Amino acid sequence: MSTSTSSQQQPQDIITQVSPHQQDSFNTTTTTHTTGTDDQSDVGGGGDYNSIIHLNIRGKEFTITRDDLMSLPESILLCLFPNGVFLDVNGNVINNLTEDDIVYVNFDPQTFQYIINTFYQAQQDLIQMSTNTTNLTPVTSHNNGRHNNNNNNSSRHNRQENILETKPAIIVLREDLDFYVIPPFERLNSEQMKQLKLGVSIQLLKNKLIFSGLGYKFEDDEDENEDEDGNTHDDKSSKGLGPAEQHLFDMLCSSGFEVKDKWGCRSLEPNKCVVSSLSLVRLKTNPPPGETPPDSPSLDPVTSQSSTTTGGGGGGNGRSRSRSRIAQLASSASRAASRSLSSKRNKPDNSTQTKLLLFWRKPARKCWWSHDWVTIEIDAPELFKSMKNVNSNRSDSNGKDNDNKMSVKVHIRRVWTLELSIIGVQ
Repeated sequence: MSTSTSSQQQPQDIITQVSPHQQDSFNTTTTTHTTGTDDQSDVGGGGDYNSIIHLNIRGKEFTITRDDLMSLPESILLCLFPNGVFLDVNGNVINNLTEDDIVYVNFDPQTFQYIINTFYQAQQDLIQMSTNTTNLTPVTSHNNGRHNNNNNNSSRHNRQENILETKPAIIVLREDLDFYVIPPFERLNSEQMKQLKLGVSIQLLKNKLIFSGLGYKFEDDEDENEDEDGNTHDDKSSKGLGPAEQHLFDMLCSSGFEVKDKWGCRSLEPNKCVVSSLSLVRLKTNPPPGETPPDSPSLDPVTSQSSTTTGGGGGGNGRSRSRSRIAQLASSASRAASRSLSSKRNKPDNSTQTKLLLFWRKPARKCWWSHDWVTIEIDAPELFKSMKNVNSNRSDSNGKDNDNKMSVKVHIRRVWTLELSIIGVQ
């Protein structure tokens, strides 16, 4: 994990920012060429942004405009075009893309459809939101422009936060899971290993809970006790997460995710021991107000003590006047605190939004390893027969071979990629 260099880089303790050299192969996808050439082999090259692009994604055809394609988050574009160029059916670079060309993409078609549907709905919401915010955005812009040079950073920060209030934002969370099956005994042939890997992949695909991969421990009866709104946040603080994972978990759950959320898409990569998952969640810009914060405990006792200790004892009017002033100050402070708490209750907490802005156009990653025993169900009589002969004395839960089930040890490497996408911002 990279270390934090400033307070604004705190999320890097949770999830590592993608270094610039890792994105060099894709820099051309986020900007247009300024060299004067019309080479359109790059995804972000020149050309009409209203032009139609025909995509063949693992045999399924899609049609999309260049503008809509370029509006997708960088982390998704990196998956669609790892080399930053358009390729034909033979894997050759398409130098001059026309609307007659077909671009071939090695990506899951169902996941791409999920992406298109989500961002199309966000675009429609943007059209609706723009009619309600056209009178607000210019005012904020002019007010920010009146600050002096010493407040430039603050003005820029306020404008960024205002973007989240006037434009829909989508949290992009992607998981790339590589799994490695440990042979239960020696001298397994390639076909038997293939059967084991296939059985493990089926079980991994069944587990669609997002935060189980992070290490969140779900109780067996949690589904039964979960209320209609999925409110299970009361138990989330004691589920075996480390400090960094807990911080990431809290940030995601306070910005739109739910504890029991499942991946929007989860698929096995062809001919690979890789499970790819994606979740696109709308950022909550106006979270519901929480419980009313209690008044400051340091204020109430002062007022109480000053009122109960007056009278009786020496000091006379001087001490009475002193206590009276303390009571007045305490009362004034209490009213000020009440007004402050009231104003805070009326305004949403933007601390989470501020953190997520660090991931706007800057995808970040978190990588970690884990291992577990996975119970698989496969139809391989010879494999079970060999296992019984080799491990006849093994009857524990990690090596059980009841009927057509067995448990195998699996090492898992997960890579989470987090990015914030704001709709309507070029």
